[in-house]
Amino acid sequence: MRLEPIRDPSAKAVAGRSGAYLMLHNTSEVVTPDPQGQRIVRYPKGAVVFQDGRVVEVGNGADLLRRHGEARPINANGRLVTPGLVDCHTHMIFAGHRADELQRKLAGESYVKIAASGGGIQTTVRATAAERDDTLEKSLAGRLERWRAAGCTTVEVKSGYGVKPQAELRLLTLIRGAVQRVPVRVQRTALLLHALPKEFKDRRADYVQSMVDLLPEIRRRELATSVDAFCDPAAFTVDECRRVLVPARELGLGLRLHAEQLARSGGAQLAAELEALSADHLEKATEEDWAALAQSGTVGVLLPAAALTLGHKLPKASMLRRSGARVAVATDFNPGTAPAQSLLECAALATRLCGFTADEMLLSVTWNAAKALGLEAQVGHLNPGTWGDAVAWECETLEELPYWMPAVRPDCVFLRGADLALPALERRVWP
Repeated sequence: MRLEPIRDPSAKAVAGRSGAYLMLHNTSEVVTPDPQGQRIVRYPKGAVVFQDGRVVEVGNGADLLRRHGEARPINANGRLVTPGLVDCHTHMIFAGHRADELQRKLAGESYVKIAASGGGIQTTVRATAAERDDTLEKSLAGRLERWRAAGCTTVEVKSGYGVKPQAELRLLTLIRGAVQRVPVRVQRTALLLHALPKEFKDRRADYVQSMVDLLPEIRRRELATSVDAFCDPAAFTVDECRRVLVPARELGLGLRLHAEQLARSGGAQLAAELEALSADHLEKATEEDWAALAQSGTVGVLLPAAALTLGHKLPKASMLRRSGARVAVATDFNPGTAPAQSLLECAALATRLCGFTADEMLLSVTWNAAKALGLEAQVGHLNPGTWGDAVAWECETLEELPYWMPAVRPDCVFLRGADLALPALERRVWP
């Protein structure tokens, strides 16, 4: 089978306006990572010029006004402007909720005990299997709109609540359908090893092989750009995850891994060995694990909402700096351990718990998060040639983004150079 490169879904037009030539100006400051994601660059009273959906230039506002006099001016009214945020880890397609399980956790029951009693992931698997296709697709589209309203212009969505091969294909197909409803850029991930169905309790090898057999179909139909697995004593072993991830890589799919969440089991080292895009969770990872991720170029993704729910500690920023690893922050939005609906609030939480600076916080939800998706050349910063995704916030300084709780709201969100009103004003789902 001859495989063509997976097509980039991010280039679709937005409301027919992405070819506009416009300038966002009169800002308090424009703040963006540099092209290599090494540092944050600030442009006081800066401006951004967009054309054909991409950034043409960023810099001093007065200079850009002189050079781009024909561009349609958009007044930022003295607001802070940043790149659109990137949420690089969500489980956004599911039915139902597990609010009762939170009460059980608060009463002292462990994640493992709840799962063993028939709760946990399997509760959501049952609810999702019983839901109608159109309802799942529309609910996902609505959630993506909520993320856009909060300043996220790129969102990763995993399958995983199908568990069985055909059910996973169903969810991946519905994710593709929902993407057509909204202008948000979506990266689709096939989470193929999430939880073991009861009927495979004594046939683990057969189950893992069934997921390996699914990979060519996922690749042929372009249902996902990456593959994920849950590497943990309560889920799947290092060897089982390797059995799925290695052939996925051979098919040209990106690799991601849930690692070191409930216990240290070798997932971070496996991610480094395979040069995965990201290793996510990492509450139980050691400094040695983080150093291995740094060496391989794998992004470590922190999920503070899940850590808070399960009572786990996040690593300190001082150790992360010593390791040299890139760090991203994501919501991990899911109905069990992380019903978190704001990436910026998760970043504010991580800032307090880990000790990140405002610059580090912005990198974690822009450039580093984009790298965790393999998109750092396209999104996560406002340098010439990137997609024109930007947010004008209802504040004036970068330091305010991790400061306010609840999170600062966007004043306006730009996608591919198109200035879109917020859903609260539109009261509709695109298109």
